[in-house]
Amino acid sequence: MKRLGFLLFSLIVIYFIFLIRQDIIDNLELKREEQRIRTNLELEEGLSKELGNRLKRLMSDNYIEELARTKMGLIKKGETAYKVIINN
Repeated sequence: MKRLGFLLFSLIVIYFIFLIRQDIIDNLELKREEQRIRTNLELEEGLSKELGNRLKRLMSDNYIEELARTKMGLIKKGETAYKVIINN
């Protein structure tokens, strides 16, 4: 009788393990996916911060003035521009 009870108990435990195994597997997969998403989020937040800093720099008066002087050759009022020509 004890043997039959133990066998019945074992079968019930195995049955419940079989029922919840997919839930355990799904839970592990969800945890992996959550970690992957968190890692991607950290990377994207870093990129966003970097782009925000770059945008601030691009919108600054100093940078705009630097571009105007170097790329467009503009000067401020009252300054004198000189063009240096090098002959080879």
